[in-house]
Amino acid sequence: MRQLNLKKKKMKNNSFGISLHPNQELFINRHLKELSEKAPPNSKIDLKLEKRKSCIKGFLTVNSLSASFCSMKVNIEPIHTFLELFDDVEAEILDWKRNQFSDSLYNQLKSDHKFVNYL
Repeated sequence: MRQLNLKKKKMKNNSFGISLHPNQELFINRHLKELSEKAPPNSKIDLKLEKRKSCIKGFLTVNSLSASFCSMKVNIEPIHTFLELFDDVEAEILDWKRNQFSDSLYNQLKSDHKFVNYL
């Protein structure tokens, strides 16, 4: 007779500062990779999530020689906090590119953005 494995997947403390489910960590890492592709060359991306009494406080920074982008958000779920940070910094990067480069490049980058229902 086969037994079902009903153990919950272990949450682990990672480089973001709090314990996350492996699926959450994978989701965040995929989005950070996407952000690094949009960011200026040789950018350093730093994400910190802090668990507070009743919420998750997050900080996302992207630093490069040519520009810096940052955001701080608070939400009750780590993924929602991260998505707010991601959207904020991504918008800052797109605005910077629009000002730095031609409007045609900005329109091309804006049209490449796919809207996905994250919930």
